[in-house]
Amino acid sequence: MQTAIKLFFGILFLFIFLAGAIFILFTFSKTSFDTTSITNAGFAIFAGCSSVCFTWARNMEDKKDIAKINNHGEKLFLSALCFVIASLLKYILIHRKDIINEDLLNYVDFVFPVINILGASMFLLAYINAWAAILGLLRILFRKSLTSNWGN
Repeated sequence: MQTAIKLFFGILFLFIFLAGAIFILFTFSKTSFDTTSITNAGFAIFAGCSSVCFTWARNMEDKKDIAKINNHGEKLFLSALCFVIASLLKYILIHRKDIINEDLLNYVDFVFPVINILGASMFLLAYINAWAAILGLLRILFRKSLTSNWGN
């Protein structure tokens, strides 16, 4: 029964991960699509989850779990920072004509496809890093729920 549950959740998480990764690659790689509202929400979610991890680790007694939870919190915070940096790159890409002089823009226009690839890669990196942290936290939660009775 335990193997079937693990298999079900594994397939479910894989489907959600792939759907999110495809969404990120196709949405954030479009040069004309302003993703500021999505990145603001992503930053808030990742930073909030990071804060929850640090608070949870502060209230734990097992030193091994404290280190793991803090590590996952750091991964989530890194994901939040990657989202902000990628959002900045995307903003520069979209509003380059407003930011840079038109004469200078003709000379540096070749840089913007690289900025687009770098921004989309950072979004994907943040997403993968956050997933690694979330799966690690779920592993800790499932292990604790199977090995002890928290409320009893």
